Amino acid sequence: MRTNWQHWNGLISKEECEGIAETCYNEGVFTEGTVFSNQTYEPNSEIRNTRIGWITNPKITELVEYYLLAANRSAFGFNVDYTPAVQFGEYTEGSFYTWHHDIDWNGDSMYDRKLSIVVQLSDENDYEGGDFEFKYIENPPNFRKQGSILVFPSYNMHRVSEVTRGKRLSLVCWMEGPRWR
Repeated sequence: MRTNWQHWNGLISKEECEGIAETCYNEGVFTEGTVFSNQTYEPNSEIRNTRIGWITNPKITELVEYYLLAANRSAFGFNVDYTPAVQFGEYTEGSFYTWHHDIDWNGDSMYDRKLSIVVQLSDENDYEGGDFEFKYIENPPNFRKQGSILVFPSYNMHRVSEVTRGKRLSLVCWMEGPRWR
């Protein structure tokens, strides 16, 4: 059965989420969040205002790949075979990411992002705002719950609303495959 998304609510424990965040802070290479523009990735604070770190920790990559593949098997059936580095996101007061999709439809690559994953690491009471939302499809229930995992086709428009208090931490990654046809 094809769906708009696969959602596991509160699957990862608070302790595991905190351990993942600590690993990301210790091992990540942090930069200002970028967006795709003119064939390169560049910062653009009008579209995205957040800090990100690229994570290559095998345990974190394995966790992300497991749920990407599980969702693909049960709901999507896309031709995918590659997972890049995992992105750790830190959204603090004033941080946001406007409406976007995760595919560069005009790129020259022979591969496209096909599945996107978001892992919610923060306790939902530790921040206000910072909601993950879809533009044209229904939103998963209670995705703010710490330890929740969401997998969806990368072509779906989505955003993270502005954080007005506290800090929202998440993992984001993609599974890629040959160009969409």
